[in-house]
Amino acid sequence: MNHSILVVDDEYNSRMGVAFTLEQWGEDKVQIDMADNGKQAIRLLREKPYDLLITDIRMPLMTGIELLETLRGEQNGINTILLTGFAEFEYAQKGLKLGAVDYLLKPIRQEQLIRAVGKVIQSKSEEAANGLSYGVPSTNAYILSAVKYIHESIGMPLSIKEVAQHVHLNPSYFSVLFKEETGVSFSDYVIRLRMKRAKELLYHSPLSLDGISEQIGLQTASYFIRIFKKYEGITPKQYREQLKMMAAHGSQGSLS
Repeated sequence: MNHSILVVDDEYNSRMGVAFTLEQWGEDKVQIDMADNGKQAIRLLREKPYDLLITDIRMPLMTGIELLETLRGEQNGINTILLTGFAEFEYAQKGLKLGAVDYLLKPIRQEQLIRAVGKVIQSKSEEAANGLSYGVPSTNAYILSAVKYIHESIGMPLSIKEVAQHVHLNPSYFSVLFKEETGVSFSDYVIRLRMKRAKELLYHSPLSLDGISEQIGLQTASYFIRIFKKYEGITPKQYREQLKMMAAHGSQGSLS
């Protein structure tokens, strides 16, 4: 699984040193992009998702704290490591309150940088691994996180905007990425999951169609019946009756 990291620092030697260290450490599994100021970083972060942001605090045009405040204002919760001088410790504390996962004192020591980045990468990998249990043919951490959220929230109305916001991606980009990674559109994935849950409830529970509609995040039983028939070819009531007949035949067979 490849991980993308954005390094932001107005000091050329510091920026290149961090990038070179991480490229050597990560080999072909880490992609490093660079920016020399916060405004350039914002543009890059709006164009593509990154797994980690490493940013200096003291920079012209936009400080690392202002960069982080802007991202949080846009609901971008990207993991962030701050690079700071000793005199800027109060700023580093403010960064931690904004959700930065760590800070490193300049001059940066290679082993400290690698240890801090490694912790974030491991956390991302574990998050992706947890999502694999949902059977999605994707290794993209954003999509796996989205799928996990969909499964956990299937009993509520789900919009693509809401899920995209949850994983901190632009809805239009998320829509394209979801289709590329899963092979189906977001709306098709959600409705198929709703139908799968509906069949489980029709089989295992005595809930009415109104009750099942509510459990799978659909507003009315009539809409549930219409969608179920479109995807399954029969109504929920017919499906439940078929299950009862099959169960009855099965019990008769076991007694003979």
